[in-house]
Amino acid sequence: MEKFYFSKRELKEIIISVLLLSVIFSYPEVLSNPSVALIYLFVLGTAFLGHELSHKFTAMHLGYFSEYRMWTQGLLLALIFALISGGSIVFAAPGAVVFGSFFLSRPTKEDIGKISAAGPLFNIVFTFVFYVLYVLFSIRLFYTSAFVNMWLGMFNLIPIPPLDGSKIFAWSPKIWILMIAPTIIFFGFLF
Repeated sequence: MEKFYFSKRELKEIIISVLLLSVIFSYPEVLSNPSVALIYLFVLGTAFLGHELSHKFTAMHLGYFSEYRMWTQGLLLALIFALISGGSIVFAAPGAVVFGSFFLSRPTKEDIGKISAAGPLFNIVFTFVFYVLYVLFSIRLFYTSAFVNMWLGMFNLIPIPPLDGSKIFAWSPKIWILMIAPTIIFFGFLF
């Protein structure tokens, strides 16, 4: 049985990232209605956290050491963009999962591709789940969750380094096409 773990540093950095992203994405509305941050805490807690943990657990499943690392400059830049633009420009690069091994050789192109695909795949699946929930129950939170998952998955599939899409495309252009296609379809449904 595999042992999945979180270090104290990793847990702290995940919590800081999710909390800051919740405030950044809910700005400026959070100033007049602080409870809106809770909505984004749920939305980003599923989309962002699920994306990153999918990378982590896939890397660990393949035998690599893996931890999320916060990028302080990326979080500060996102906060500055949100403040300066009044919340209309949100570009967030809060951090990433790093992985490696002392025992295995260098990660193969296939392993890197699989680990990279895990995050956007999570977002694709949860875009579908939240969209179906929205259609069934007409709850705006489900639409917002579907929308954020779709954007996060689509953005990360752009085949430009260091985004996941560049590593997936380098490993298997066919897999990349199979992943980008549903995000484009969801884009049509959600706009």
